[in-house]
Amino acid sequence: MISIGEFIKNKRTELGLSQKKLGVMVGLSDSEIMKIENGTRKTPNWESLCKLAGVFEISPLEILLISGYITDDDINPQIKIKGLEKLSDEDLKNVQQYIDFIISRKDNQTQEEK
Repeated sequence: MISIGEFIKNKRTELGLSQKKLGVMVGLSDSEIMKIENGTRKTPNWESLCKLAGVFEISPLEILLISGYITDDDINPQIKIKGLEKLSDEDLKNVQQYIDFIISRKDNQTQEEK
């Protein structure tokens, strides 16, 4: 798995940002960015990571997960489902009905096993 420092460096270079520019954007010095990227400084605090996520245009959950602040078990399954924001209200109602159906079927199976 990629380290948080490598991840930040890769994202920074993809965006064509210098360490100094990224540091200014998130409130860290360029030397702090350098230390994070090369692994000589501990992982930034969650607030700095969330600012980095904003600059990188990714979910704060993604960067918190990579950094080790949270695990997959900490993330609500609903948040893990990608693309929900692209669905209409009607689509979401249909998805919810399907989920309710699956839950109902599981509940019925559990009842029958007892």
